[in-house]
Amino acid sequence: MTEDTGLRILYSRSTESALPPRIQEWIDRSREERLTRLGRTPDELEAVIADKTPEQLAERPDDEEWSPVEVICHLRDVEDLSLLRFRMMIQMDEPMVPSATAPTDRERWGLLEDGAALFDQVRLVEQRQYARNDPHLALAAFAQNRRQILGFLAALTDAQWVRGAIHPAFGRVDFDGFTGILASHDESHIAQLQVGI
Repeated sequence: MTEDTGLRILYSRSTESALPPRIQEWIDRSREERLTRLGRTPDELEAVIADKTPEQLAERPDDEEWSPVEVICHLRDVEDLSLLRFRMMIQMDEPMVPSATAPTDRERWGLLEDGAALFDQVRLVEQRQYARNDPHLALAAFAQNRRQILGFLAALTDAQWVRGAIHPAFGRVDFDGFTGILASHDESHIAQLQVGI
């Protein structure tokens, strides 16, 4: 098996689950395809919001869905989380990394108090007042963070690409796996915005 066949052996620990099919589909693609997807996202987001009014970008499609500006702020903050994970993966052997997915073994992950989460994306929407953010400034911050991540990934050696981390829901994930997670995440939110505005 070559380094970049896209076939990743991701093992589970305790009761963690396998990757969702839409994420696995991205992991099964070539590294080049995943990185291309990641590189296109800022421009695609800009195209979706370019001709929209601030009111359109602040409007939620329904009570359960985020507004376009909230989606963009979420993407911005996920980039920060991703870069933190990546730096941990380079500096530590198999670190346990935070995610929005709740782990099955909360105590193992240090979630001792009621309502605790590793990355509480719902709480961040309110605490960071996503709805009050300027969508274009949030997108600019996302784009800057994405350029930083792409620069980081471009600097990895082949030996570093196989380094991994323990995800609370998916078990061990290497850099190819995390780029697949990000590519799937991007694609999902771009589709959400295209339908929702």
